[in-house]
Amino acid sequence: MIRPFKIFLYFLLISLLVVLFDQWLERVNFSIPGYISEIQESQLPDSTAGLLIADSEKIFADTTIVPAQDSLLAKDSIPDKRKKLIVSDSVLTAPPLFQELFLSFCRKAQSADSLYRVIRVLHMGDSQIEADRITSVLRRHFQKLYGGSGPGFVMPIDPLRINANVSISNSGNWTLSYSYKKEDYPYPVRYGFPGKAAWFSDTTGAFTISPIAWKSQKLRRYPNVRLMLSSGTGPMYIEAETDGQFRSDTLTSSVENLHLLSYQATSYPKKVTFRFLAPVSPVIHGVTLDHTGGVAVDNLPMRGRPWPGIRIADNSMLQEMSEQLNIGFIILQFGTNVLPTKTDNYNFYRIHFLKELQLLRKLLPDVPVLVIGVQAAAESQAGEMVAMEHAELISEAQKSATLACEMAFFDLHRAMGGTQGAIKWANESPSLMLTDHMHFSGRGARIVGDQIWAALDSLQTHLKNPLVP
Repeated sequence: MIRPFKIFLYFLLISLLVVLFDQWLERVNFSIPGYISEIQESQLPDSTAGLLIADSEKIFADTTIVPAQDSLLAKDSIPDKRKKLIVSDSVLTAPPLFQELFLSFCRKAQSADSLYRVIRVLHMGDSQIEADRITSVLRRHFQKLYGGSGPGFVMPIDPLRINANVSISNSGNWTLSYSYKKEDYPYPVRYGFPGKAAWFSDTTGAFTISPIAWKSQKLRRYPNVRLMLSSGTGPMYIEAETDGQFRSDTLTSSVENLHLLSYQATSYPKKVTFRFLAPVSPVIHGVTLDHTGGVAVDNLPMRGRPWPGIRIADNSMLQEMSEQLNIGFIILQFGTNVLPTKTDNYNFYRIHFLKELQLLRKLLPDVPVLVIGVQAAAESQAGEMVAMEHAELISEAQKSATLACEMAFFDLHRAMGGTQGAIKWANESPSLMLTDHMHFSGRGARIVGDQIWAALDSLQTHLKNPLVP
């Protein structure tokens, strides 16, 4: 018979191994297959010919064409001589307006933790950022500098299993709809930044969110849970259970505007369950999982999309989300789905992208926006990998639209080494690219995240401590 002291030592050893393993996973940013750090090519239908766009986004022949602008602005074309266009190693280009807005964001982020206030960073992109790839690196840097914890935004249903940070389970017949697809919800859906919404088809539905045990402690700490919903009808009954503690809310009338229900846990919750009873399901716009202060960094992937879809979202919903969630910084990373479209002129894409950014600037004039340009890529031809030279043209189209709106542009194509960058990255050991030579491997995604952060960190250092000429 085993003595109690030996049993104690056994469990102590196991606990120590679990802690050491957890810390190792955090350092290498490892992800167990099934929660997708390395996205499998079979899950990438967006890298095919044709663009996944809504009918309302199409540009017709009578559309006014905005003349293209040189993305490399001459120094004497800058109206304010006191504030120069910052170009960091030809990778990050930051116009004067972006500099002002970004510095303001940095100051707010600096005091957010001490003021018990959460300020948000939205990282919106295509499948390149699925499963928190790249975003996880940015989150770690932001929260290390400014405080905060938790994975940020999640949807209550994850049919594609692209969420990598928490475990989500559902009961009831749930549907996840998209702003660029036609769905069967009985009322028009007002889409916000995620471009997604969820509802259940019966009178009852529920979902449960739990932390993943082997994830880093930062991701498992989210005492501040908020449910975002709206509805075209009422009434509805909502019950929230957090580690055995219950709270109920009854909404007796329709909720047309964005409605936030906030739940503050006394500790870091092990399980959060929401149960709904309503004749018609509310529209669930998402759940935020944050700490009580600091910076939250949200991962908002849009598989198959060439741009974020600001034009097909609801303008007032975008503004409501920005205000209620305190959105302080937006990062856009698209272009992967344009790579299969080969042409000598990407003015059509520049026009689409420009219209997206112009509306975003109009709706949120005080929020700085950083655009990450399309990556270098390659394709197989006669059994050999050949660089996609047109990727640089797509990047230049994005850059032209970005600088026309006085937003910042990170030239990922150049940061990878130019046209041959994807082939060079693929030949690294271990490889920095997946076998499609368009998507990054887990290691490649971490390098990209560090590159983006290094550019932002250098910029904020410069803005806070400008060199005196």
